Amino acid sequence: VLIDVRTPEEYDLGHIPNALNYDFYSDTFQSKILNLSKNESVILYCRTNNRSNKTAKILKEKGFKEIFVIEGGITEWVKNGNDINYTAYSD
Repeated sequence: VLIDVRTPEEYDLGHIPNALNYDFYSDTFQSKILNLSKNESVILYCRTNNRSNKTAKILKEKGFKEIFVIEGGITEWVKNGNDINYTAYSD
């Protein structure tokens, strides 16, 4: 499962296709992230790796086995020419 741990505003500015948005700063973040299956591979990213590395540490401490962090975050993802999706504007 691919998780973007940035804020919803950051996510709306561009995110990796099929990424779920779990806001690291949200009050419900820990409960949402810990609701994931420990048997699934979890791929994390943020802007530059700060929040995703902190999230990986939390998951590891809670017994998750397959945790991956996209090196350099979405910043490197875009710099390397990979696609991102944008959230459509609605009034």
